[in-house]
Amino acid sequence: MSTAQNLTPDTPARPASELVSEALTAHAGSTASELAEATGLGKSTVGKVLAALAAEGLACRDIPAVEAGGRRAAAQWSPPRATGHATGSGGPHGVAEAAGNDEPPVRAGDGARLRPGQLGTLVLEYLVAHAEDAVGPTALGKALNRSTGAIANALARLAASGDAVLVSETPRRYRLAS
Repeated sequence: MSTAQNLTPDTPARPASELVSEALTAHAGSTASELAEATGLGKSTVGKVLAALAAEGLACRDIPAVEAGGRRAAAQWSPPRATGHATGSGGPHGVAEAAGNDEPPVRAGDGARLRPGQLGTLVLEYLVAHAEDAVGPTALGKALNRSTGAIANALARLAASGDAVLVSETPRRYRLAS
């Protein structure tokens, strides 16, 4: 594991994850570049540590919206929120069972890699929250910041399992099964 390079001989080396965690707590809402500067670590090292912390549920990544010029500002990182974004509470259609209780929170706009089945859970949660709406993969992809192709596959699996209903073939639109 990488450690900070600019240490004095009498300073013990500390793991990069520890340095980044401390900087994240002290500088919530910072970009990876700002955290790299605060820790004295390289940007790529900080980026890898942040991804690992996010996968463990120890960091949250907030991705800003696309600006008018078509460019997106850098993601901002912060420690996990006390309330978090739960994956479900056992509501309709068993949303919580798909993610499990010991899983880290899944946030729709994370962009972080999901575990198997988590995209289906996100799609189902969206359908539960918008039960009256017929939605397609493109709208869901934009709302969840995920691949429309992967969402189309998840919608097809939900329709096959009976959790969603295909209400329009062209364009494909799905609604929560009642």
